[in-house]
Amino acid sequence: MEDTAQTTIQLPAEALEAVKNGIDYSDNRDWIPWAWAALVRAGDVSAELDEFDEEYASHIITLAALGYLFERFHDVYAGVEGDDELTMQFLGTDRPDITAVDVARYCERHGYASGECPETGEGLLQVAVESRRVEVKFRLREVLGDSRLFTSLIVAGRPLPLPEFTDDGEEIETESLRDPLAEDAFDSYVTDVTSDLSGNQPQAYEWLRGHLGD
Repeated sequence: MEDTAQTTIQLPAEALEAVKNGIDYSDNRDWIPWAWAALVRAGDVSAELDEFDEEYASHIITLAALGYLFERFHDVYAGVEGDDELTMQFLGTDRPDITAVDVARYCERHGYASGECPETGEGLLQVAVESRRVEVKFRLREVLGDSRLFTSLIVAGRPLPLPEFTDDGEEIETESLRDPLAEDAFDSYVTDVTSDLSGNQPQAYEWLRGHLGD
């Protein structure tokens, strides 16, 4: 039986805000935390980002990569070229930021180098997040499956429904019965999304599967 039990995660609010503010599309349904929770269940990342964890910088780069994946997917879905430049603000001296030294060590460990001379922290961060985005895309495909991942990305970019009101003008409170971080949080939309072949949706699906490059 599929495990849809509640997953509790703790992401630094400042770090998550930096990701959301650094992308060109609104993550209306918290896809980034949801995708992080999927990686937590897979054992790839920690449920809690601890600034004293020796892998903290690596996890922040993964968090940034999730935002970058969300942005690049929606570029393809919207049929626009998009801008490859990373605008997320993560470099600093105090947590939750990571330092240029953190990024340099990460890149050295993974064999990454930027085309700048001399290399800068911003340039190395760009290379690190770009490379991690490709890795995390294929990892999420393994963990979630193509249809579930594709559906989640499309639905997360849709505007939230407008509130409903009673005849007296009072807003009707709606209580979600579904854990928003559960693996099946977007499953009720799968049939609707995957049966739609309009617009740039086929191209976006092929891009997600790696058939149109990264």
